[in-house]
Amino acid sequence: MSLSLLLALPEGLEITAISATPEAVLVRVLSHRSSSCCPICSTPSSAIHSFYRRKPADLPCAGRPLRLLLTVKKFFCRVPSCPRKVFTERLPDLVAPFSRFTIRLRSALQAVGFATGGKGGERLVQALGMPATDTTVLWSLFLVPTPQVEDVSVVGIDDWAWRRRTRYGTMLVDLEKHKAIDLLPDRSVDSAQTWFEGHPTVEVVSRDRGKIYAEAATKGAPQARQVCDRWHLCQNLGEAVEAFLVRTRVQLPADDPPEAGPAPPPEPPAAFSSTPRSRQRSQERLQRKWQLVEQVQAFRRRGASWRWIAEHLGLARNTVRTYGRASADPPRQPTARPRRKSLLDPFEAYLLTRWREGAETRHPAL
Repeated sequence: MSLSLLLALPEGLEITAISATPEAVLVRVLSHRSSSCCPICSTPSSAIHSFYRRKPADLPCAGRPLRLLLTVKKFFCRVPSCPRKVFTERLPDLVAPFSRFTIRLRSALQAVGFATGGKGGERLVQALGMPATDTTVLWSLFLVPTPQVEDVSVVGIDDWAWRRRTRYGTMLVDLEKHKAIDLLPDRSVDSAQTWFEGHPTVEVVSRDRGKIYAEAATKGAPQARQVCDRWHLCQNLGEAVEAFLVRTRVQLPADDPPEAGPAPPPEPPAAFSSTPRSRQRSQERLQRKWQLVEQVQAFRRRGASWRWIAEHLGLARNTVRTYGRASADPPRQPTARPRRKSLLDPFEAYLLTRWREGAETRHPAL
């Protein structure tokens, strides 16, 4: 049986020798193809320029790494108008141009990368006889061709982080098929607007309440209806209700409220927005600051320098100067801030009534 059939080499390639080293199995392969097509003009050429050797890694043999010593040709391109005068022999069914891995080995790395990720993939391919780093495994995933975006009518758009708090991109999701369809390199109006203009079939845009995507959808897809996605809607509603309950000091009913007469009328909202706990924290913070002020002024009365006091107390020199020149009066009790207006104020009475009637805090469908 031919060794070429055992290794499943394409037609026109022949194994000439096999050897082994402590690191890998070496398979020498010679190409007998008489011609190849120019990668620029696609014209076949049989004018041989020279020979050269490639060394792509292949799938392992019995758990040992395998490397092909591939001898192929260079050809002249005889088309006068073609800018490529000399080109290398193409083997599209075995190895891609400039690649250090065969196509089947690259596919195996991609399958491992999708299943395990970078570090986990590195440990697994080492055990399988396909030595590669985590960077190589992850880079192989970038070579997987992405499917072309088809006509989409309901799109979800949100940001994602290249590096948190530093650089962000944009993700677009087909909400009918529940899968990501495109990634944009930045979070800007121009890039999102360009994407919407290239997809005129969009009918609904689900987004957050930020101005960037609102402006992009308005300019790029004026025919689409813009809606707030459920996650941001629930988050904003929860924060608004929580702030309302803290501000009005509403007491939640017990699980089994005792039987009683008719519910008393709702209490008016509190006149202040800060809670006793927050005022206590403010007072503790002022007390700690006052103790530092007393220490700084005591050291100054003894003739200590600003620099020595700063190093001794672990404070900045400007802070020490400020404390040393501060008033000697003790800190006053913090006063509560007046309650600020809220969008829920017109519905306050209704919300309190529904709460005391035992209404659920969230919609059952959410």
